[in-house]
Amino acid sequence: MTAPAYTWSFDCDLWGDRVPKVMTLEAVTNLLVKEGNLVKLTSGQIDVATASDDSLFGIAAETVSVAATAGDPVRVYPIAEGMVIKGTADATAAALSGFNGKTVDITSAQLLDPDAASGCLSVWRTEDSGLTVYCVITEFDMGCKN
Repeated sequence: MTAPAYTWSFDCDLWGDRVPKVMTLEAVTNLLVKEGNLVKLTSGQIDVATASDDSLFGIAAETVSVAATAGDPVRVYPIAEGMVIKGTADATAAALSGFNGKTVDITSAQLLDPDAASGCLSVWRTEDSGLTVYCVITEFDMGCKN
């Protein structure tokens, strides 16, 4: 299995001038991730986010191209409430612009899925006919879920 090719990036902060700081955390067994992939916590360790996740932790700050051993260090940008991340949608997300109340998730390729029934991303605004998206995370994975 390989890491998703698409990447996300930090864009701005709706609540001020915060920027994410790099944290070094532990990787899950066999982690393969590219810088800019959305990540989650699995049993307290960093893992690549998938289309079925209902919460996110942040963005990978480095590429791990050789399968990691559990506990290997991996650098991550944690994303906080109000921080905007920039990515790409797999179809136009223009109708979701302006925090319209619908939350969506990502595809297995880590593209925003505007047709998803639910998820943990809310679209603030779009560009390029709705394909470039600026989103906030609505459900944060801080490792506290059972």
